[in-house]
Amino acid sequence: MSFFAPEKHAAFEFSEERPELFKPINRNEFSENALFLLDCYGIDNANHPMAIFVSMVDKMSVNQREVISRLEAAIALAGVEFGRIDLAIGKAAETQGQVKALMAALNQMQKDFALTTNKIRQRSNSDIVLNHLKPCIYGFFGAILTLLVVFITLRLKVV
Repeated sequence: MSFFAPEKHAAFEFSEERPELFKPINRNEFSENALFLLDCYGIDNANHPMAIFVSMVDKMSVNQREVISRLEAAIALAGVEFGRIDLAIGKAAETQGQVKALMAALNQMQKDFALTTNKIRQRSNSDIVLNHLKPCIYGFFGAILTLLVVFITLRLKVV
């Protein structure tokens, strides 16, 4: 069935029963497809039922295109926002990993400190004093040995 069938065309013909004023069609208000339909039917009166119907369908189509373009813009913005959210989640996970590493290092440091303090507590005071005096004792022995070597070398040269 063709869109230009005579029985369909007859449904949109201008009726003399309804007296309407002639109003010319403003061609700037219609899309190219709507103007094509109006020209195919030879309609030049804006008050004609076919012109009113085409005008309504054309306005709905324009509104749908506008809604679709707004929806596409909203989807694009949502994509950007979801990208930002993904970056923030990644950064948070990275920060959480760093915090876990710091906590593990802190726990290890606490264990080492506790082990060291326990070792120090187990020592007696004489062990601690001897530990500090060992460098002095080694220094004195080194000085005595050096003087002894110098004395022996000088004594042997003289004889």
